[in-house]
Amino acid sequence: MYWQEIDDVIYVLILFGLAVLIKRLIPVFRRYLIPNSIIAGFFGLILGPNLLNILPLDPDTLGGIIYHLMAIGFISLSLKDPQKKKKDWNSMNAGLIIVTTYLIQGIFGFAMSFLWSLADKNVFPVMGLILPLGFGQGPGQAFSIGNQWEQLGMANGGAIGLAIAAAGFGWATIGGIIILNILLKNKRKNYEHIDIEEKKSIVVKDYEFSDMDGLTIQFVFVGIVYASVYLLLGGMNLLLAKLGTFGESLGTVLWGFHFVFGAILAIVFRRIYNKAHEKGIAKEKYLNNFLLQRIAGFVFDFMVAASISAVTFERIAESFWSIFFITFAGGILTFIYVSFIVRKTMKEHRLANTIAFFGHLTGTISTGMALLREVDPLMKSGAPENMIFGSGVAIFFGFPLMALLSLPPIGLKEGNPMMYLYTFLGLLVYAFFLFGYWYLLSRRRRKKAS
Repeated sequence: MYWQEIDDVIYVLILFGLAVLIKRLIPVFRRYLIPNSIIAGFFGLILGPNLLNILPLDPDTLGGIIYHLMAIGFISLSLKDPQKKKKDWNSMNAGLIIVTTYLIQGIFGFAMSFLWSLADKNVFPVMGLILPLGFGQGPGQAFSIGNQWEQLGMANGGAIGLAIAAAGFGWATIGGIIILNILLKNKRKNYEHIDIEEKKSIVVKDYEFSDMDGLTIQFVFVGIVYASVYLLLGGMNLLLAKLGTFGESLGTVLWGFHFVFGAILAIVFRRIYNKAHEKGIAKEKYLNNFLLQRIAGFVFDFMVAASISAVTFERIAESFWSIFFITFAGGILTFIYVSFIVRKTMKEHRLANTIAFFGHLTGTISTGMALLREVDPLMKSGAPENMIFGSGVAIFFGFPLMALLSLPPIGLKEGNPMMYLYTFLGLLVYAFFLFGYWYLLSRRRRKKAS
């Protein structure tokens, strides 16, 4: 039945308990603010089938759980009522920082994997395109897209996606801590000083309704939206199947982007629900930002731990060194670009924004937040808002990038390597377009300010 899924969920939760215990017993883990989810994941990697084989974790089952949690997490965040924010240019800059970093990671990763494939036929030519997914988007999307590519012919695509995401977490945590300490000690860096204040306790309100538990209601709405995603994608696949091989390939790719459709449908659902509440059709305002955030928080924490635990060395053995060098060089390139572009676009709190965006664009928003707390424990720098609202802007600018990522698997299915070239050229053209648009936008702003 589903015993393996249940067992794996329990094992990952046990790993979280072990991570909490280790942090209490070993001060170094508290000192450097390493997230519990990452500690739990690396314990899973050690205790699982890869090394000690104490926990009988199943990588395929964990991959399936990660796939579904990816959509649930994005739906939960997208169902939240958007907060009104005073217009400034930081969100636009942040969104463009995020998307241009994806593009640079994608172009670099593609170039390295393509060149490597010329010498080693075991390396898939466009494997490096998973770099911005594993680094910038996290394990859920890296596995989701890698798994869809695997179904179309890329060997061990899901495992490679998880391995790249795990390497990203390594950069975001170990690399991030080293980089942060170097930046703090380097007097030549013109970063501002941020006063460290003690953290304050937060009083949390308990949300209950007369007819149902508040958390249960949030899951009901998430379930409704996720079911709508399946109906929508199922219908689209039936229509695309009539187009032959191309339509079938595109339909398979669309399932890899199920979380994007989930986010879009959730935003539409939230707007309809708000209108219904305003007109008195929906009497109770059931959707609650706090509870939805808690669902998303649990989901993304679980995904991080599960994704690291699910990395299988045996499946990536043939591509290990290519993955290692691509992710190692990719981490260095990401830091160089992020530190440069933040200096050019952010006038205030450059250290906080640099370390936050680096943690975000090699791991997830949660790892970016963890690094940020080292220099801005009370979150006064504005960097959290830049990452969150910038991610909203990045969704808009990221759609062409997602469309380009649908070309390689179609080329793989049809045996047409020209699709790889079209993808690379498309990335270059879109990068030039975005940087040109950003330059003109900045120039116009300066003219208005003068």
